Amino acid sequence: MRKLDLISRAFLAVLLCLVPWALWAVFHIPIGSADTHLWLPQGRAERQRYEDFLVKFGSDQLVLASWEGATLDDPRFARFTELVEKEAEKREWLTSVVSPMNIVESLMNSQLELSRAEAASRLHGTLIGKSGTPSIVIFVSQLGGKEHRQTIELVRKIADEVPELGRDKLRLVGSVYESYAIDKAAEDSLSKLVLPSSVLALLVSWFCVGSFRAVCVVMTLAGCGQLASVAVVYYGGYEFSAVMIVLPTLVFMLTLSGAVHLVNYLLEAKRQDVQATGLTALSRGWLPCSLSSATTMLGMLSLVSSELLPVRQFGYLSAICLGIATFILLVAFPALADFLMGLGSPRGKLAPAIPSAGEADTNAKSAIDNFLTSQFLYRNWISIGGILLMAFSFVGVSRLKPSSKFLDMFPPENRVHQDLVWFEENVGPVATVEVLLSYERNDQSNVLDQAQQVMHISHALKVPGQLGGSMSAANFFPKFTNATGIRATSIRASQKRGLEGNLGQLEEKGVLFQSPTETTWRISVRVPAVSSKGYGEVTEFVAGLVETALKDAPSVPKVSLTGLYPVLHETQMTLLSDLGYSFLSAYLLITPVMMFVVRGFWGGLLIMIPNVLPLAFAFGVLGWFGWSLEIAGVLTASIALGIAVDDTLHFVCWYMNERKEGCPPRESVARSFRSCSSAMLHTTLICSCSMFPFLFADFIPTQQFATLMIGILIAALAADLVLLPALLQSPAGRAIRTVKGTKDVVRGGKE
Repeated sequence: MRKLDLISRAFLAVLLCLVPWALWAVFHIPIGSADTHLWLPQGRAERQRYEDFLVKFGSDQLVLASWEGATLDDPRFARFTELVEKEAEKREWLTSVVSPMNIVESLMNSQLELSRAEAASRLHGTLIGKSGTPSIVIFVSQLGGKEHRQTIELVRKIADEVPELGRDKLRLVGSVYESYAIDKAAEDSLSKLVLPSSVLALLVSWFCVGSFRAVCVVMTLAGCGQLASVAVVYYGGYEFSAVMIVLPTLVFMLTLSGAVHLVNYLLEAKRQDVQATGLTALSRGWLPCSLSSATTMLGMLSLVSSELLPVRQFGYLSAICLGIATFILLVAFPALADFLMGLGSPRGKLAPAIPSAGEADTNAKSAIDNFLTSQFLYRNWISIGGILLMAFSFVGVSRLKPSSKFLDMFPPENRVHQDLVWFEENVGPVATVEVLLSYERNDQSNVLDQAQQVMHISHALKVPGQLGGSMSAANFFPKFTNATGIRATSIRASQKRGLEGNLGQLEEKGVLFQSPTETTWRISVRVPAVSSKGYGEVTEFVAGLVETALKDAPSVPKVSLTGLYPVLHETQMTLLSDLGYSFLSAYLLITPVMMFVVRGFWGGLLIMIPNVLPLAFAFGVLGWFGWSLEIAGVLTASIALGIAVDDTLHFVCWYMNERKEGCPPRESVARSFRSCSSAMLHTTLICSCSMFPFLFADFIPTQQFATLMIGILIAALAADLVLLPALLQSPAGRAIRTVKGTKDVVRGGKE
């Protein structure tokens, strides 16, 4: 015992020496997100099509800029375009600048001899709105897409240099700006919400535990776990993306929960023996705390089966961080508790929400006894009701709809949301679906036939109210003739020669790609991001229009649809399937642990019911009300299953010890309820309050994560205090085996 105490003190000293390195990581947290197409594994067909598109046509990462009152004749627009073009010449990551003003002038001065109105009409829905509001498009390289902060700040700086413009009037959208906005939301969440979360957890812990010294133990250990998680991400070379921002708070919450239980064991021990130490509490609580952490880590590791890169990273990093935090908790607790709470004296006093039987006053004891009596009388009905509620919830789960649309990530009052809505109303749709038409070089159709087909498909894709405009070589084509006769043949021959002579220019414009074996024409279709339709519906709609347009064509090219929109559709589908796979994986990994605890196959399945029900209920509510599932929901499912097991393990371990000592099931449940309920209420309250500030994040996935976590924690508490005791006392509870004479690892002895 003396040796273990020395080890704990030495470890605590080493831990304090490592704090500065962890704080360094906190103040140098890297923020960043992977490109959307990199979320999918390399073997996925959609990713391969998209990467092939990037090889042929270059990066499609872009920023679109405009502002209220902008027109083609606006001197601010001309000056802004001029400054952007100058910066593009100096900076490698700015690959090109597309200005509607330049395109309109080129169309007017070309052989097409279009009027200004005719030239502008060709850009409606892409670069110019129907009301005449223009936008400038800035294309950046893949490197520029990753350095999106630098790109956005440069554009805003240019706006500040334009008289009577400034960054506050600038409206920005596009894939680069979306990446910037998401990472900025992640950074703001870390800087603004983590501290309030920790402070609120401290205050609630103090209220629950009733001892400042005990709270110091709890908060110190939880804080060390949180610092360790940040250090792992930082020194491991990872970045805090929008998915990863909840990791430090999650580890803090889980470590705090374990620390509260250990403090509870210590104060219970001090009530029986004033000389009880931190090692006494650890000997009684290390097993349920270790099992609780292990099951939560298994839930996290189940996310590694996901095909989405951010989810996989979150899975194994959160498991590693929680493992380190648990090690810190168990090893440092004895020395820290003895130092802060006082060796051999009852410094702290637990103020349980439901007092233990020996200390409760008559009224409280009577209320608890009445509740337990009612629970026993209606145990079968409670058990049946819980199972029926779980079945009803699973029906709601089957109705879940995934969402990874950018607009759904920000609330309506957010500037990012408002700018996107304004842009689509005044300029045109922002998102794109890339339609690629590939013709083999030995194809019987000539260049003119191909060009006419591209123009025909471009016209077919003009569906007012459902699709915006399209940008392709057709924007620069003359009106082809379909007449017959000698004059028409001569005109076609002339148009063919002119077209063949301009193929190089079309390649420079990024609407054509030629290789020794094939010619690929690109049609960029603008599709609305502000729409109730999902990515899959819009992509299928575009595919149907293209198929119809080619139905009677004499020569049918190879058609492929790609771009960020179809990639996001694949991400959505993967998101929903991952929810099922990760939950199933977590269930299969955690259930054997529960079977080990209760020494039985059917008993393990039985006590998993109160753990599955909260998750099924939370996600069932999402499904029944038609709310979309964000990526945060996938993270929540498996992690919350591990968290829900926490209180179940403490309750069941206590119950098992009572049964081992010969108590009947009803009395064992009553004693376990009186001994565990206060700590279970406290951990749920503290953990829920630590997540509470994230409900006010300006980022919907973070809000959803916090909402689901709080909802699942509360539902799990209700299941553990109402459904679990009923199941243990029901006929099915006989499946839980007990072995008399087994050493008491939880309490150290019967009350």
